[in-house]
Amino acid sequence: MTAPHPPQDADAGPLPERARTRDSQLLIDEFLPRYDFAVVHASVLPARPEACYRAALSVDLLRDPVIRTLLGIRSLPQRLADRFARRHRAATAATEPPRTFRLGDMVRYGWIVLDEEPNVELVLGQIGRPWKSAGASCGPPIEPAAFADFDRPGFAKIAANLRVEPYGATASILTIETRVALTDPQSLRRFTRYWTVIRPFSALIRRIGLRLVAADLPQSGQ
Repeated sequence: MTAPHPPQDADAGPLPERARTRDSQLLIDEFLPRYDFAVVHASVLPARPEACYRAALSVDLLRDPVIRTLLGIRSLPQRLADRFARRHRAATAATEPPRTFRLGDMVRYGWIVLDEEPNVELVLGQIGRPWKSAGASCGPPIEPAAFADFDRPGFAKIAANLRVEPYGATASILTIETRVALTDPQSLRRFTRYWTVIRPFSALIRRIGLRLVAADLPQSGQ
C-alpha cells in the first residue's frame, strides 16, 4: 500500500475580491466566490475517492488530544461566564465541549449544509463573529439559498468544503478549504486581528485531521 503524502497547506491570507473562474467545478464557488481570507490543506491518500470521502465524514477529531485541548480552550471563557452567572443548565449545554466532533456534528454549532455532491464535495457555511467568545459568536440563522447574498454589516461569512478527486488508478487527493468574507471594514479589521492569533492553531487542527483520515482508511475499505 502506498503511504499517504504528508498534508500540504497553503494559507492564502488576505485575498481581497478573489473570484472564481467561469469554468470552476467547485461547489464552494457557488456560495462564496469572493472572499478576504482562505486556507487550503490537501493530502494524497492511498484509497479511491469513495473510501476517502466516507472516512473524512466519519472521522472524530476529538480522538486527538491536541484537538481536544484546542477546542476546549476555545469554549472555556463562555463556560466560565455561564457558570459565574448561574444560568440555566440548558443555556450552558451549548458551550460544553462536544463529545464527538465530526463534520456532521458541526450543524449543532451554527453551521449549515450548503450543498453536497456525494463522494465528491461537501460544503458547509456559517454566518458568525468568530472574534467573539463561543457563546456570542453565532450569527443569524440563514438558508443555503440566501448565503451568497448575505451582506449585513458586522459579520463574517464562512464557507468550508471537503473535496475528494481521483489521483491515478487507486489514490485520491483530499482537499479541505475554508474561505472567509467580511461584510464591512470594521469586521475585516476585527477578523484580521483574530486570524493572526488563531491561524496557526486552525492549521494544526486541519493537518491533524488529514492524518486521522489517512489512519482510518484501512478500516474504511477501498
